[in-house]
Amino acid sequence: MKNNRIQILFRRWLTSIDKVSLVLIFAIILIGILISIASTPAIALKLGLPPFAFFKQHIAIVIISIVAILVASSLQIKHIKKLFLLGYVVCICLIVLTLFFGADIKGAKRWITIFGFSLQPAEFIKPSITILSAWLISEQYRNKNFPGILLSSLAIFITISLLLAQPDLGMSFLIVSSWIGQLFISGVSLFTLSIFAILCIGALSSLYFIFPHFADRIDKFLTKSGDGNDIYQVTKSLEAFKNGGFFGKGPGEGVIKTLIPDSHSDFVFSVIGEEFGFFSCFVIICLFSAFIIRSLLKVMNSSDLFKFSATFGILFQMLIQILINISTSLNLIPTKGMTLPFISYGGSSFLASSISIGVILAITKKNSATIQRI
Repeated sequence: MKNNRIQILFRRWLTSIDKVSLVLIFAIILIGILISIASTPAIALKLGLPPFAFFKQHIAIVIISIVAILVASSLQIKHIKKLFLLGYVVCICLIVLTLFFGADIKGAKRWITIFGFSLQPAEFIKPSITILSAWLISEQYRNKNFPGILLSSLAIFITISLLLAQPDLGMSFLIVSSWIGQLFISGVSLFTLSIFAILCIGALSSLYFIFPHFADRIDKFLTKSGDGNDIYQVTKSLEAFKNGGFFGKGPGEGVIKTLIPDSHSDFVFSVIGEEFGFFSCFVIICLFSAFIIRSLLKVMNSSDLFKFSATFGILFQMLIQILINISTSLNLIPTKGMTLPFISYGGSSFLASSISIGVILAITKKNSATIQRI
């Protein structure tokens, strides 16, 4: 009887899920596995580890993340709201704990060890705050007396304050950008939106004077001069794209992964460019674009503001993260450590992205309803 129930639930899930979007994500994940084989051995050997140590960890992360996608995509909307409200509270608590007990790496406290696993709580706050904001904003449109936008603003303020204390400027920018986007597509008045935008621009400008390392990166980018690890990595990254040409030098034939420490994470796009060429880079961008556009089209005509706002916020975060990673590799913006979703090595980032994608798949199901109770 129990097995029969599971089969029925699985058939309902398989019938309602957007199979094209699922295939697109799995295709990107598969590409990430291939890139991991090419990029991680050099890093492992440099650290005195077995050549496939990072690759084995990457496979373990992929397996866990696929399970997360499948579980999240089977959730009902009401469960998504409640779970991510709880998730937001847990993430805030973990970030606070990280500030006190986290490891200090390169002057920032972003990682905390829990039961032997290294975790970056800020990665999981991204989908949590986005879904929470979508819920609060949509509730205000249902009930004009409910202070949804005010509560959302308060949640954003708390989140950003804690992230800047780490400090994590990139994550802060990602969250604020998607939040303003959510306000915009939710129909917030231009006056209110302008006030928020001015405050955010003013806060961003002040960071230049508060954080010396941020100012240093901006100065080096604008003057195209200086020394240090950032300049070195960008220079080698551009050389990698030049060496790769249209079809690349071939898997395993690149040298950038042996020259820069972040070739398996922040500069993984450079490895792709050198070993697999411009064509492969273009294919990856097309796959991401197809998923983002298809998911948006799925909710464009939805009468449920929560679904549209949550989907838009998550996809906008994903888009900004992709653009930052690629633009950093191409020296189009100042260097900012940010992973390429499903391609870069990184457990917390990979798992958080998988949860986000699972939520989108749940929202974009047929009937707009998830698996019903039997």
